[in-house]
Amino acid sequence: MEDTICSLCGQRKGSQLTGTGQQIAFYAYMSSNIQIKTLSKHKIFVYDRVETNIRNGYNAKSGKFIAPQSGVYVIHTTTVSYDKSASVIEIVQNGVVKDIAFADSGDHKDKDTSSTLTILNLKKGDVVNTGVGSYHGGQILESNTVARMSFSGFKLM
Repeated sequence: MEDTICSLCGQRKGSQLTGTGQQIAFYAYMSSNIQIKTLSKHKIFVYDRVETNIRNGYNAKSGKFIAPQSGVYVIHTTTVSYDKSASVIEIVQNGVVKDIAFADSGDHKDKDTSSTLTILNLKKGDVVNTGVGSYHGGQILESNTVARMSFSGFKLM
C-alpha cells in the first residue's frame, strides 16, 4: 500500500511540474447579513471575506470567479434565509444559469439553509458567480457568527 501511495504522489508531482495539475481553489463568505430590500433580480452576490484564493481566481470586489485554467471545477454555495425570508440563488457560468437553489424560511420565524454542489467544465477565462434568482422576499439573508453565506470551488481535474 505504501508503494501505491508513493507512486500516486510521484504522479501528482509530475503533473504539477508540467503545469497540468496546478491546484486552484477559493473560499469566500459574506461578513454580514444582507437586507433583502437591497437585492434585485440577477444581482451578483459579492462575498467580501476571502479565506482561500489559490491562483487568485476569485475577485472579492466583483463576486466573480474567473477560471485561471481550463478544467473540471467543483463549485459550492451556501445561502441562509432568516425569519420569513426567502431567495432563489443562481449559479451562473458566463451569463448562463447552471444551477439553482432556494433558501426559504417560510412564513415563520426560523432559518433555512440551502446549498449547491455543481460540477462545471470551464475554459480558461470563464466566469462563474452566484446571484439572486427569480424570487426574493422578506427581510434578511443571514451571514454572521451563527451561519455563513459562502461561495467556494476548486479545480478537480
